[in-house]
Amino acid sequence: MGYVVIALVLAVFVGVVFVIAKKDAQERDEMVSKLTEDEKKYLESAEVKFVEKNAWVQDALVAKVVDKGNKIDLRLLWYNTVMQNNEHGTITIADTSITKKEQEAHNLEVGSKVKMYFAPEKTIGSVKIVWE
Repeated sequence: MGYVVIALVLAVFVGVVFVIAKKDAQERDEMVSKLTEDEKKYLESAEVKFVEKNAWVQDALVAKVVDKGNKIDLRLLWYNTVMQNNEHGTITIADTSITKKEQEAHNLEVGSKVKMYFAPEKTIGSVKIVWE
């Protein structure tokens, strides 16, 4: 009986992960379809500058801004030339957040160009905006 419960919980977990991944892929495809050719070229030509082992800085575009009071959630589009996964060589998404003061100081909105710090092996602070 215990194995059945474990198998059921595992199946539900896998199902939830699958649904979330599919939703993210659909949202990414919609965001990419709205890019102009110039924006796509901007992302595709972004220079990757490694700043530490398995962490780099590169150009990205703000694709979504969600105001959560004192915090702003951002969804960024960037061109993956580093990670050897199923999104290698494509425009993909990364999520981060900034403070409301940072957003106002830098006037960030959908379409804004930013420098993105990306460290996929970190669990906290793996994606950040680099202010110049």
